[in-house]
Amino acid sequence: MPLLVIAHDRFDPSGAKTANALIKYGRDPVVAVVDRQKAGRDAGEFLGPHGKGIPIVASVAEGLRFQPTAVAIGIAPVGGALPEHWRGDLRTALGHGLPLISGLHTFLGNDPELAALASRHGARIWDVRKHTRPHRIATAEGARVPALVVTHVGTDCNSGKMTTAVELTQEARARGLNAAFVATGQTGIMIGCDAGAPIDAIVSDFVAGAVEEMVLECARRGFNPIFVEGQGSITHPAYSGVTCGLLHGSFPDLLVMSDEPRREYFGAFGPAATVKVRKNSLPVEIDLNERLTAPFTGAKVAALSLVTRGLSDADYQKEVERAERETGVPAADVFRGGRGKLLDAVLAAAERQGFLRNGQWDFSRKLARGQ
Repeated sequence: MPLLVIAHDRFDPSGAKTANALIKYGRDPVVAVVDRQKAGRDAGEFLGPHGKGIPIVASVAEGLRFQPTAVAIGIAPVGGALPEHWRGDLRTALGHGLPLISGLHTFLGNDPELAALASRHGARIWDVRKHTRPHRIATAEGARVPALVVTHVGTDCNSGKMTTAVELTQEARARGLNAAFVATGQTGIMIGCDAGAPIDAIVSDFVAGAVEEMVLECARRGFNPIFVEGQGSITHPAYSGVTCGLLHGSFPDLLVMSDEPRREYFGAFGPAATVKVRKNSLPVEIDLNERLTAPFTGAKVAALSLVTRGLSDADYQKEVERAERETGVPAADVFRGGRGKLLDAVLAAAERQGFLRNGQWDFSRKLARGQ
């Protein structure tokens, strides 16, 4: 299904997470990106080799010549509202009968104009954040699944949690492991996952239950290990509620912490924000996350995933050495080929915890929890 991806005014490595992920990890090819500011350029200028050869156009109408069979919204504005100036592009897509894939909090299928256009032209609107699973309270069954559950946490939003989860899943599969990727946000669901739910669109009481059910589902299907995508940060003032529900509901055996070392302040506040909030150091964030899991699984941080874009190789190595010195935990950047090192660290931690013995999985200790 060739995709046309809308990323107006935001197409770059940090501003268009969904567009970038669809290009790099999506199951369907992206034939063009729509960004009115960067029209006429190549996606490879901004994303590197995996974006090379993908043209950037000014509008959906212009992108139709590349014969897409669906249009996806490739950015997630703070608050998830629909920018009004996108309406013309959405009308064009639906008017040509193209399915529309949206991860916005604003459900396009509930918009009278867009819904009428979709109906008239036989075009489906998929609102990815529209939760369809039954409401479920966590039961702690997830603490006893016969699989290694690795939950990704971070020091801030947009700090590499999803990318690291995908990369470690791919690395584990390349080594012959039947690994699963559990998506907890719209982007992870859109690129393809083994189980997925938009947890920031779920009533807070049911977040932990939804994540737990996805872990149970993957375990029932024989997946092991299970990599659970993280969201936000437990100390981010705007998003910690979602993060804590995810952390508790996944009942992790191990944690992977993501961090952009040279980022000083929390990002992703709303446009009306007037105060800067300084993010915590890695040691503090690790300690807080481990304390939150202590009552049920006692998960420890097994690896550090660093985002070091823009740094020279020498500066990258300095950041790795500093992070490892401060925390005692192996560190690497998956964008710089570090996923093998991170998976090695995860498997070594699994051995220390007794889940892996002489190359064989042993979950007897987990299955006895709570008895």
